[in-house]
Amino acid sequence: MDKFDHKILAALHENARLSFAELARRVNLSAPAVADRIDKLERAGIITGYHVGVDLARLGFPIQCVIELTVKHLEFYAVLEKLKDVPGIVSCESITGSSGLLLKVAVDTMAALQTLIAELMQYGDTKTSIVIDTPITPRLPPLPVD
Repeated sequence: MDKFDHKILAALHENARLSFAELARRVNLSAPAVADRIDKLERAGIITGYHVGVDLARLGFPIQCVIELTVKHLEFYAVLEKLKDVPGIVSCESITGSSGLLLKVAVDTMAALQTLIAELMQYGDTKTSIVIDTPITPRLPPLPVD
């Protein structure tokens, strides 16, 4: 990867809908060169998809939380399979430490959150934290400059 690939990634991270022509203008390459580089980044598994940012509160899910779920080691993979079908779970990360799983959750009411937590408690211990703000939006780490 060189500085052009880094610039392409930064531009796509900001707006994944940019055309090849607009990307080419921003990174000072031709549109075919940009298309070729994006293809290589996709084949290398660096670009894994194109996503839309959604305001969950405006979508009707004003209550967002992170829930640490501590699962017994022997049940870990079985629980992961069950969690894939639980509505309200927006993402799931396997983490180090005592918890094991970090769930991001979005629900419409406190009653829905209570129901979700009760469902999760059958798989292990939970620790819930309400998200009150996202002062730093998701971003790329600093990319090296060639």
